[in-house]
Amino acid sequence: MRANLRRKGCQVAILNPWPAPGLSLTLESRFDSPCANVPRELIVGQMLGHYRLVEQISRGGMGVVYRAHDEHLEREVALKVLAPANLHDAGACKRFHNEAVILSKLNHPNIIAVHDFDTEDGIDFLIMEYVPGQTLSARLETGPLTEEEVLQIGRQITAAVQEAHNLGIIHRDLKPQNVMLTPRGRVKVADFGLARRSPSAVDTAATTDVTRELEVIGTLPYMPPEQLRGEPADSCSDIYSIGAVLYELATGRRAFPETHGPRLVDSILHEAPRSPSTLTQWVSRPFETVVLKCLEKEPARRYQSATELGVDLKHISTSTT
Repeated sequence: MRANLRRKGCQVAILNPWPAPGLSLTLESRFDSPCANVPRELIVGQMLGHYRLVEQISRGGMGVVYRAHDEHLEREVALKVLAPANLHDAGACKRFHNEAVILSKLNHPNIIAVHDFDTEDGIDFLIMEYVPGQTLSARLETGPLTEEEVLQIGRQITAAVQEAHNLGIIHRDLKPQNVMLTPRGRVKVADFGLARRSPSAVDTAATTDVTRELEVIGTLPYMPPEQLRGEPADSCSDIYSIGAVLYELATGRRAFPETHGPRLVDSILHEAPRSPSTLTQWVSRPFETVVLKCLEKEPARRYQSATELGVDLKHISTSTT
């Protein structure tokens, strides 16, 4: 569910501070105009450049992802395009381009790798590594996970987020739908379309207006209070979202399960989440302490880095083996 705040006139601007080699000219040439109008759906078997569409593997409000075959390198890839409804949305197009630039800067085993960004017949498309498996959202459909599973996944998400933070990148949309899990248990964090540089990594005075516009966007159940208030997101904002994901993995329900938008916002801003140990028998006091610290209302009361969070998750894993 996307935040209602986004629909109430909050404008989106994408800050693009990374001139990515091989991508910068392609991206910057399109930044001032909407994506090309493509009045048709892509079909399986269609070619985009040297990529043949094999099957549609996911579809959301913002984009569509296909499994595709790279005819040149003889490998499977994931090919992402904007959903047709967003082709005239300049903000959506900029976020799509922004995602390509950001992913090109990241190189980590727990982050989806980008291979290419190109245009064919007026269609912009992003080529990424193909990751077999399922999203954490799909995994949750079978119920909450075991302690070992949650800790292993949590450590990998934390490692990926720390890598991004080390480069001054804030994800801003961490949620189960944006985390892939392979059959072997490898985590891949995806969808950096809403990511931006941290406030400390940019000239705050020069970007105040852009920052204010950017921050009121995300996926409501996983957004920290400060992001809902339109304040600049920083590394502690991602820590909150990790906590929300860990809570859901452990309990099978969201930290704030309210489904009505305004009431959900009020819960996130003012209410404490129910203790995970009251919902799942295996939840230990140390794990509960870690998750609730991530979900603190005030950023200063949360973990101040993903590294710090990762240390505590590793300590719990060690003490339970």
